[in-house]
Amino acid sequence: MALRPHSSVAGAQAPRWPARAWVTVACLAAAFASGGAIAAAVLPEGAEQRVIALERAGRAQPRQSAAELTNLLANSGLDAATRVEALTVQGWLLAGAPSDDDAEAVARQLDTLGTSSSSAASSAAALLVRARLAEQTGNFRRAGSLIEQALARLPTDATALARLRYLSAQAHIRNSASKLEDAIRVGHEALKLADDLEMPWRQAEVRNELAYSYYQANQLERARALNDEAMVLATRDGDMTTLGHIATVQGIVRDALGDTEGERRSMEAALEYARKAGAKYEEALYLANLADFYLKSGDYATALRYARQALPLTREVKNLNGETVALANIGLAQIALGEIEAGKRSMRLAADIDERRGSITGVSETYREMGQYLERAGDLHGAVEALHQYRVLSDQILQRDHQQAILEMQEQFDSDRRARELEMLQREGEIKTEQLHARDLQQRLWWLLAASGVLTLAVVALLLWRVRETNRQLASSNRLLKVQSEVDPLTGLANRRHFQAAMRRLAADGKLAGTVFLADIDHFKRINDCWGHASGDAVLVEVARRLRGMLREPDLIVRWGGEEFLVVVRALAPDTVDALAQRLLDVVGDTAVEHEGNVMGVTVSIGYATFPIEPTLLSVSWERAINLVDTALYLAKAHGRNRAYGVRNLHASDESQLDAIGKSLEAAWRAGDVALTQLRGKGSEVAPGAESVAGLALAAAA
Repeated sequence: MALRPHSSVAGAQAPRWPARAWVTVACLAAAFASGGAIAAAVLPEGAEQRVIALERAGRAQPRQSAAELTNLLANSGLDAATRVEALTVQGWLLAGAPSDDDAEAVARQLDTLGTSSSSAASSAAALLVRARLAEQTGNFRRAGSLIEQALARLPTDATALARLRYLSAQAHIRNSASKLEDAIRVGHEALKLADDLEMPWRQAEVRNELAYSYYQANQLERARALNDEAMVLATRDGDMTTLGHIATVQGIVRDALGDTEGERRSMEAALEYARKAGAKYEEALYLANLADFYLKSGDYATALRYARQALPLTREVKNLNGETVALANIGLAQIALGEIEAGKRSMRLAADIDERRGSITGVSETYREMGQYLERAGDLHGAVEALHQYRVLSDQILQRDHQQAILEMQEQFDSDRRARELEMLQREGEIKTEQLHARDLQQRLWWLLAASGVLTLAVVALLLWRVRETNRQLASSNRLLKVQSEVDPLTGLANRRHFQAAMRRLAADGKLAGTVFLADIDHFKRINDCWGHASGDAVLVEVARRLRGMLREPDLIVRWGGEEFLVVVRALAPDTVDALAQRLLDVVGDTAVEHEGNVMGVTVSIGYATFPIEPTLLSVSWERAINLVDTALYLAKAHGRNRAYGVRNLHASDESQLDAIGKSLEAAWRAGDVALTQLRGKGSEVAPGAESVAGLALAAAA
């Protein structure tokens, strides 16, 4: 697990690239001691210059700079503009430390200044601080909304330095949310401002952030060129913190270009820069990067050494996110080295921290990686348990995101309703004015009174028509949003939200009736690593097309996860079920996928079963049904991939007994409680030790 600069991201799984440092273009300053210490003797004269110096130094030592700013703010002689500037810098540093409560307290002070002095700058600064807090918790949608509001409130006469802060923050938030076109566009605006200021370290930081945007957009040569420019500028300036940021992105780009040795050198250089700067946050981050590098390289002993060095540092700076990742990397290395129980304990400690912080996504990712490493270590039972935990948490994340989307839609609806009501009040005021005017003229111009009455009725009629039309358009937009929210944008298949809605309609009692197939693309991460994410996307689109082509219109096909597809059809006879599972294996695996000259062989592993399940005809919820076929899918992967495992008979009298059997499916089969069917895709080979299992399963099924 690589250390990320902020809390775990909700939603999609983050790629396991090395974590980059927070490229702090938004925390700007003018002077920085070579060792990172904040000494009054080297600070420029004047409060404004001191704020700028503390801002720059705070990238390495945020809490110390924030404390110095508190002392500065105690001076009652500060003018209003300098006070807003100091609070803005202090809030930004505390939001990234992280120190949520302290940062929010600063934001409230800025709110108060905005109310008392009608200062648009202080109101914008409060939104800027809260945008960073939202991003730190992985709420990129809220962070994006807040930074947009902050930019809208920023005075038009704001300095180039202030505008650079806001644009850089906006680019970084867009980057974190993978809105790459916006990130690159805003990044170029920030680059122009930074070049106009002619300050090398600022120019270097902006270029480095923009290089990362191009890297995420898979424009690697452009990313490398910008990163090289940043390195030249930062070397000239001599800022160790900036050099560490640039070396980190340099390592990420070199990794993407296949330069493994260059990646290692860049990461080691970043660590050395952080130590020279006295930047303990960055030092812990870069140690975690190196641990992740050696995990990927298979040098687990070295990975364990770096992760253990990172752990006490994260605790010293009170970085819970860093502590979580350090513990997780220790656990993964221990599992890979055969210390399985010790590794599990370390991983559970990491999950416990994320659970206390309320980060469901972080807990989910921990169990996902633990399951992958346990599978490689041969602990199949432990891997299945971790996988079940991951599935349960993934469903909770989906439900949370669904609820959040509903709340946001409701907020938008309420906002539209309030706008319509305000418009109605304004129109009513206009009508009353017209009526009063008509009364004044009544004695002399009766005919104008009649005309005025007709005009008034026309205005009312027009107003009512506009309200009805607005409501109609809003209802149409809501219907369109609902449809779009239930379709996967990449493959065009239904998504989990659509599946859950369909289950509520089709299974009134909550029980599933039908045949369920769960397919997972084999070695999908290898496709992304070898050919790039664009090729991975092309594989997903082609597999979706092949599945649609062989299934019937009424069959439900769902993109279930990153590389997983769920198929639900009407309940089929056993022979028909097996034939369909074989066709699914063959239609995906028969022909390679071509993309931009790359030829990629693609196969899937499948788990399947028909519900209610024979011979007891036990009715189960759709969640339990999917957990069971998910475990069968896991057996297919564990025994060689490019094959399907079907659950034909399962002797369970109630759902609790079903859960117990599902957690140890292979052991239950050996005990005679389950009959399994195994099918192989064309060209598949039997995994070591799997031939006997397959033969016995078929015998038991017969």
